[in-house]
Amino acid sequence: MVSCLAVNGPAASVVARLRYWTRRDWKRALAWLHTSGLALYFRHRLRELGVEEELPSEVRARLSRNHTTHCLRVAAMRNEFNRLNRCFTDAGIRFAALKGFSLVPEYCADATLRTQYDFDYLVAPESEARAGQALRAAAYVGSSGGNAGPSLFFPADRPPRIPANDDELYSLALPPRVEVHTRLWETGPEEVHAPALEDALHRAQIRNWQGLSFPALADEDALAFQVLHALRHVFENWCQLSIILEIATFLERRANDEVFWERFCQRADACPGLAKAAAVMFSLSAGLFGARIAPSLGHWMAINLTPPLALWLERYGRDSALESFMGEKFSLFLHREFIADATMWRSVRRRKLVPLHAPSRAARASSPGWGTWLSAALRQAVHVTCRLRFHSLSAVRYAWELPRWERLRRRLLVEGAREERLLSPIRRHPIPAPPVNH
Repeated sequence: MVSCLAVNGPAASVVARLRYWTRRDWKRALAWLHTSGLALYFRHRLRELGVEEELPSEVRARLSRNHTTHCLRVAAMRNEFNRLNRCFTDAGIRFAALKGFSLVPEYCADATLRTQYDFDYLVAPESEARAGQALRAAAYVGSSGGNAGPSLFFPADRPPRIPANDDELYSLALPPRVEVHTRLWETGPEEVHAPALEDALHRAQIRNWQGLSFPALADEDALAFQVLHALRHVFENWCQLSIILEIATFLERRANDEVFWERFCQRADACPGLAKAAAVMFSLSAGLFGARIAPSLGHWMAINLTPPLALWLERYGRDSALESFMGEKFSLFLHREFIADATMWRSVRRRKLVPLHAPSRAARASSPGWGTWLSAALRQAVHVTCRLRFHSLSAVRYAWELPRWERLRRRLLVEGAREERLLSPIRRHPIPAPPVNH
């Protein structure tokens, strides 16, 4: 299915194989498409190729129903987005929209193809309190995140919850939330310190979408935020594959824009953490979805893709991404490359392997009464059991794999140091070029 969504190259031959899938194959595939955020992208690609009829009728009906429902959700979110923008503007708050509708069309051709659950905004640190006041006046509730993360707000009449089923991922019933950021990277529990583009808000530009005009990040900064957003989700063991597809779409659209890539690389070079993150995410995007890499960008990626990062991509990157980084905790091997302090890393790893905080709320009683309370309690119990099972099994798998990873990583570093010693005299005393005969 990933091959069907390649941003560069034919996909019809791959699609033709789908006719041989069984009902059981499609049941598993649909669950994966919903989890990865690719369901509507997949349907759109089959329609583009004119081969939607290859799908079983019940699968076509299910995806069509999801798309119809999602179009209603996007229309409602557009109106709410416009209302929130006006709230900030009326309060005199300088802001820039992040992700969401600002990604159309460079990352996503149509807003109805991507599942969106948040409204993200960047504001100046001194405006954070006023942004919270504006949101409370707009019937949202929440609190400041401080240095640990963005401020989170939810509609006062609809508390946050986990979708009850896959169909609800596209439903109006699922409440949106608002995230107010004061920087493009909050250190948070990951303890990765990557001061990123502090002037991004001052570089914001006006974008237009479906009759709306709103400030959003400049192209280079928007891509930087997409990269950092994806990296954070990888560290959290939950990064939908659709995020990587959207980055691949942008890479493909800008494959011939060397001027843009020169500007982006200059911006990223000022933040080593961002440069390494971009090299990893671009490599994943190109490898999974066939995006072309501009020549100058490829050279820059090779410089920033350290041997351990390349090793992680080779051994775990693709398989982990196909599971939306939910199947195991091998992302810890990647996470380690972004934390220099060994003591800090041991603390972070301990929290990641054995989280002590309570799981998120999966369900709440929608009305008073024993029946609804019991149903919500049962769903929450199932959710907690699944999380405990995941953490237990993934910790065992990580512990089993760790010695092998350490051995391979150490070998790479030793070989790299040996190569550096061999090349060092050549760099100090370069061999003169032969004379040119005239």
